[in-house]
Amino acid sequence: MRHWRTLALGAVLLAGFVLMAFTVPAAPLELEQRWSTWMSDIQAPLLDHLALVFNTVGRGFGRALMTAAPAVVLIVWRRWAALLAYAVAEAGSSLASTVTKDLVDRARPTGSELHPHGASFPSGHVTFAGVTSAALVLLFTAPGSRRRVWWAIALVVTAGMAWSRTYLQVHWLLDVVGGAILGVGVALVVFGAVEVTRRERATPPRPAPAGAGSAPRSAGAS
Repeated sequence: MRHWRTLALGAVLLAGFVLMAFTVPAAPLELEQRWSTWMSDIQAPLLDHLALVFNTVGRGFGRALMTAAPAVVLIVWRRWAALLAYAVAEAGSSLASTVTKDLVDRARPTGSELHPHGASFPSGHVTFAGVTSAALVLLFTAPGSRRRVWWAIALVVTAGMAWSRTYLQVHWLLDVVGGAILGVGVALVVFGAVEVTRRERATPPRPAPAGAGSAPRSAGAS
C-alpha cells in the first residue's frame, strides 16, 4: 500500500506540473518581480559563492559526477532494478524539462551575469536537484521515521538549488517551483511504479476455491 501511495503522490505532482505548464504566464507575476527584487537587494559575497556552488553542481562536470556516483554504487551492489529506475527517472525528468521549455518558451529574467541556455520554465537545475534528491532517499534509506529526516534534507537541498537560481537572476520563482515539482514527481512515479510491479510479480497467485476445478467437468458430463 505504501508504494501505491508513492505512485499516487507522484502522479498528483506531475498533474500539477502539467497544469502549471499550461497556465504559467509569459510575463512574470508581481510576486515573482518582488522576489527577484529582494534577491537583488540581498546580494553579498558569501551568498554569491554559495549560489555559484549550486550552479556548478547542477551543470556540466558537477552534474555528471552527481548523477554517476549513485549509479556506480548501484552497479557495485548489483541492484539492477534500482539502477534502471534511477536511470529512467534522471533521463525522463531531463527530457520532460527540455520539452516543456521548448513548448512554454517563457522568457528568462534579464541582468544576470550568467548566460543560461533555453527558456525559463521549468528550471533544469531544480528539476535535477529534485529528482536526484528524491531518488537518493528512495534508493538508500529504509521506510520509517528516519527516512523523514532524509526527506527533510532532500527538501532543503532542492530548496537551496531553487533559491540559487532566483538569486542568480536566471529564473523566475514559478520556474523553480515547477522544476521542483517535476523532479520529485518523476522520481516518485518511477520508483513507485517499479516497486508496485516488483511486488505484484512476487505475490503468489491465490489458490482456487475447493471444487472450482471440478465444476466445469460436471456440467459437461451432464
